[in-house]
Amino acid sequence: MVTRASSSGRRQFLTRRIVVAAGRRVAESEGVGGLTIRRVAAELGAAPMAIYRHVKDKQELILALLDDVAQGLPPLPAEGGTPQERIVGAFAAVDAYLARHVWVVEILRQGELFAPRAAALFVWTLDQFAELGKDDRQGTDAYAQLWWYVLGHLSYLPGVAPERRAARMELLASSVGDPGRVREAVRSFGHETAFLNGLRTLVDALAAR
Repeated sequence: MVTRASSSGRRQFLTRRIVVAAGRRVAESEGVGGLTIRRVAAELGAAPMAIYRHVKDKQELILALLDDVAQGLPPLPAEGGTPQERIVGAFAAVDAYLARHVWVVEILRQGELFAPRAAALFVWTLDQFAELGKDDRQGTDAYAQLWWYVLGHLSYLPGVAPERRAARMELLASSVGDPGRVREAVRSFGHETAFLNGLRTLVDALAAR
C-alpha cells in the first residue's frame, strides 16, 4: 500500500485527491514551471513512484488540477435579466474567479488541455445565444471570442499590479511631449471597469450580428 509520512510521523494512505491537492499547492506557490512529479512527491514526503500510482504523468496531473479548479467555478445564472446580461455576468464571474488562480492561465494558453467540468460553461453559452436566435455554430464562435477576451485579460493581470503599473506609467509619460496629460489619463483609468465595458461591447456585438 502507498503511504506518506504525516507531520506527526505516522504513515497515511496516499489517494488521488491527496496527490492533486499537493500538486495544486505546488502550482499555487511556484507556478506551473515548478510543478513536477518529483516536486509533488517531495511535498508529500513520498517517493515519485508512489505518485505515479495515482497519475500516469505530469499531463494527467495538470488535467486533474484544471478539473479541481473548475469545481470552484461560480454557478451559471439560469434566469433573470436578458441573455446578454446573463452572459456578461457569467464571464465576468469566471474572470474574477480565475484571477485568484492566475497560474492556471499558463496551462489554458496551451489550448489542448481542458477540464471536463468546464464544459458546462460552453453548453450554457450555446443556450444563451440560442435565446438570441443564434445557431450552435454562431454560439460556438461567440463562446470562443468571449473566452479569448477573458484569457487575454487574465494574461495581462500581472502587468497591472500596482508596482508595475506605476513604473510603466512613468516610462510612458517620459516618452511623450505632454507627460502631464498622460499621467492624468492613466491615473483615472480603471482596468476592471475597462474590462467590463469591453465585455459588454463584445456581447452586444455578438448578439446583434
